[in-house]
Amino acid sequence: RAFLMSSGCKDILSLNDLSANFNSSPRTIQRRLKKENTTFQKLAEEVMTYFAKEALQKGDFATKEIAYMLGYNELSAFSRAFKRWTGQSPYAYRALPKVL
Repeated sequence: RAFLMSSGCKDILSLNDLSANFNSSPRTIQRRLKKENTTFQKLAEEVMTYFAKEALQKGDFATKEIAYMLGYNELSAFSRAFKRWTGQSPYAYRALPKVL
């Protein structure tokens, strides 16, 4: 998780990239993640959710720009993913009061 967070939101790495960084095979990474009751996909979605929420709350970027930063070519695809992750649309989340 920490490695994915440090990679930044622009280039969420693939399982192959992650395994190469740790000099392991993708299958070894998958087995280790399974022991932790998670998958690479779940970790990647956690990281993307974190970056999306941060960007939406800060308000420095338009929703379309955030979608692009996270690797989505279409705003609608990002909106569907964000709703799946959080239960609300990016626009509804942006409208929430800022937490200090």
